[in-house]
Amino acid sequence: MRRIFALASIAYLLIYAFEGVIRYGLYNVSLSNAILLRDGLLVGPLLLLLTIQAFRYRVHPAFLAFGCIVALHGMIATLNFHTSLPAVYGAKLLVNVLFGFIAARELTQPSRRVLQLLALVWLISIIGLALDKFIYTFPWMGLETDIGGIQVDVSRGWDIEGGFEKRAAGFFRSSISAAMLLPTLAIIIAPRLRNWLVRLVFLATTVGCVALTTQKGALFAAVSVSGILLAPRMTQYLLLRIACTVFAILVAAIPLGTEGLLLSDNGGVFSFASFAMRISQTWPEAWHWISNNEIFPFGVGLGGIGGAQRFYAQNFFNPSDNLFIFLYANFGLLGVFYLAWISRLGAHLPDEVRDRAIVPLALLAFNLGYGIALSMLEDQVSALFIGAGAGMLWQLHQQHRAGLWGDAYAGAGLSLRPPIIPDFTLSNVRAVRLR
Repeated sequence: MRRIFALASIAYLLIYAFEGVIRYGLYNVSLSNAILLRDGLLVGPLLLLLTIQAFRYRVHPAFLAFGCIVALHGMIATLNFHTSLPAVYGAKLLVNVLFGFIAARELTQPSRRVLQLLALVWLISIIGLALDKFIYTFPWMGLETDIGGIQVDVSRGWDIEGGFEKRAAGFFRSSISAAMLLPTLAIIIAPRLRNWLVRLVFLATTVGCVALTTQKGALFAAVSVSGILLAPRMTQYLLLRIACTVFAILVAAIPLGTEGLLLSDNGGVFSFASFAMRISQTWPEAWHWISNNEIFPFGVGLGGIGGAQRFYAQNFFNPSDNLFIFLYANFGLLGVFYLAWISRLGAHLPDEVRDRAIVPLALLAFNLGYGIALSMLEDQVSALFIGAGAGMLWQLHQQHRAGLWGDAYAGAGLSLRPPIIPDFTLSNVRAVRLR
C-alpha cells in the first residue's frame, strides 16, 4: 500500500510539472477532457485503503474528518445554491489534502531514488523557465479549451508578452504552478544537502527562478523559508514554528485590516500593482459576495467561492486571492479553526523528532506565506503538500504518544515494524517438548 501511494504521488507530480506540454498534446488530439483522469491517481489509492481498513474496522481518522467536513459544508452550499456542483468541486479540492495527509511520509521524506527524481524535475523545470523567459515562447502558451462545458486555459497566457517582465511558466501550465512547485521541491531537497554552500546555491537558484515567474507572493514566501533553511540546524524548528504562526496571523489580518483602502493599481509587474488590486477590488468584492450569500456561522459553503463559481455563478466569479478569505467563504468560522490548527500543529514536539519536522513545517510556512496573496487550496500541488505537512506533523505527535496512527497505513496489513517470524529450529522444538 505504501508503494502504491508513493508511485501515485510521483506520477501526479510529474503530470503537474509538465502539465503545459501534456495539455497541449491532448488539445491537439481533441482529448482535453482526458486530463481529468489524473484525479484517479489520488482517488484510486484512497478508495483502496479505505476499503481495506473498513473491512478490518480500523479506518484512518482522516477519512472520517474528510467525510464530516464534506457532508457539513457541502450541505450548506447545496442549501445555499440549490445545486450540488459547488460541494462536488470543493470535495475534489479536499481530496488532494486528504491524499497528502495519508501519504505524508512519502511526500516529505522520500527515498533516495525519489529524491533524485525530484531533483531532476527541479532541474528540467528551471531550464524550461529560462527558455520561456529569454529565448522561446512555447506553442501552448495562451491556448484555451473546453473541459466539462467550461472554458479553461491549456496554459495561462498573461498580458505581459516579452522582456524580463514576462511571466514565465516553462513546461508548467502557468507561472503560478511553477512558483508553487519549485519552492516545494527545494524545501524537500534542501535539508538533505549537508554542505551549507551547496544548499545556499540550490536555494538561491530556486528563488531566482521564482523571480522569473514574477509571482511576488511566492517570492516573499520562498525567500523567508529559504532564509530559515540556511540558519543553524538547531534554530530551524523554532524559526519555522514562529513563521507558521506569523504568516497565519498575516493571512487573516491583511485583508481585514486593509478593508476600505483605495490604492492605485498602476505599475509594472514587479510593483505592488497586483497587491493594490487585491486590496481595492478583489478582496472587497469577495467580502461582498460572502455577506450576500453566507449562512452564518458556516460561510457560503463548500465550493462557495473561486473556481467552483464558474459552474453556478460565472458573473460573480472571484478568485479570493487570499487563503483566509477562501477558508472563511468555504467553512465560515470553522475555517478560522482549521487555519489555527494547521499553524499550531508543529508545537510541542519532543527533541528527538524535531529534525523530521523541519520539512513539513517549512512546507506549511511557505503555503501560509504565499496564502497572503493566493487561495492556496485551489492549486492541486499546494493542497497536496498542505495535507502532507499537516499529516507528517500529526504522525510525529502520534508516534511520540505511541498512538495507533503513527503509521498512516495501520489496518491495511502494513506496519512500520517487521513481522515476527517464529523460530522453528530443532533446538527450539526440543526445548518446547522438555517444558
